Amino acid sequence: MKKSRIILPVAFLFIMFSCEQRGGYEESGYSGGEPAVESISIDSAAGNSEIPLSSTVATYQDPERKFIRTADLSMEVENVYKSTTTIEKNLAEIGGFVTQSNLTSNIISTETFAVDTDSAKEVKKYSVQNSMTVRVPQMQLGNFLNSLSSEMKFLNFRNIAAEDVSLSFIMSGLEKGRLDKTSGKLDKITDESGRISDKQNIVNDVDEKQSQINHHKISTMKMKDNVAYSSVTLFLTEKEKIAETMIINPKSYDQKYRTGFWYRAENSIQDGFYFSQTLLVGLLYLWPLWIFACLLFVGIKWYNKKMRMS
Repeated sequence: MKKSRIILPVAFLFIMFSCEQRGGYEESGYSGGEPAVESISIDSAAGNSEIPLSSTVATYQDPERKFIRTADLSMEVENVYKSTTTIEKNLAEIGGFVTQSNLTSNIISTETFAVDTDSAKEVKKYSVQNSMTVRVPQMQLGNFLNSLSSEMKFLNFRNIAAEDVSLSFIMSGLEKGRLDKTSGKLDKITDESGRISDKQNIVNDVDEKQSQINHHKISTMKMKDNVAYSSVTLFLTEKEKIAETMIINPKSYDQKYRTGFWYRAENSIQDGFYFSQTLLVGLLYLWPLWIFACLLFVGIKWYNKKMRMS
C-alpha cells in the first residue's frame, strides 16, 4: 500500500510534466512544413487591416541561391477604384509595373421609383471588383506586400511561394556550353571539303543547333526575368453599394405621347378590314378543296335519290 501511494503521485507529476513539455513545443511555433510556401487563412487574418502581409518567404535572401517568388492575395477594400490607383502609384515608385488589370462593375439590381409626375429616381445596387497581375522587383516584394495593409479591410487569403531555381541556372549554363561546343564542331566540319550533299546535311544540323541555342537563350532570359521580378496576383472586392440617379418618369412620358381614342379606333377599323381581306385570300387558296367538297355533296345527294327510287 505504501508503494502504491508513492507511485501514484509520482506518475501524476510525470504526466503533468509531459503535458507542459508538449504545450511548450506547440507554443514555440515549431513546424515541419515546407518553409518556401506560406499562407494566411481567413480565421487568423480576416478583418485585421494592420496585419503584415509579407513574410520571410518574400524577403529571404541567399547569395548562393536564386528564387522565383510569386504571391496571390484576395482582399476586400473600401473603394476598389481608389485602391487600384494607390497600388499602381506605389508600384511605380518601387520600379514595378502592371501586366493586367480588369476593373468591372456588377449590377445586382435596378429599380425605378416615381418622385413626381415628371421625374423618377433610378436606384442601382452594384459591386466593383478588380483582378490585377503585377510584377514587383524581388528586393521590394516584402515592402510592396506590407503596403497593401493600408488598403485592406478584410483578407480572404494570402499565399506566397518561393521556388528555388539555383540548379536550373547551373543546368542552363552547362547546356549552353554543350550547345556552343557542338555548334563550333559543326562549323569546322562545314569548312572542310566534301560532297555537297554531306555539307548540306551539316548545314541543316548547324541551323537546328542554332535554333536550339536561340530557344535556350530566350528560356534563360525568361527565368532571369522571373527571378528579378516577382509576379503578384491581386483580387480586390468591396461591399455592395447603391447609386441613385434622377431620370424622367417613364409613365408620364408614355402618357404624354399616348394616342387618342379616335385615332386608335380608326386604326382598329383599318386593321380589321385588312384582316378580313387576308382571311378571304386565305380561303381562295383552298379552291381545289371547295370544288372537291361540292362534287362530294352532289354525289351524296344523287346516291341518296337513287336509293329512294329503288
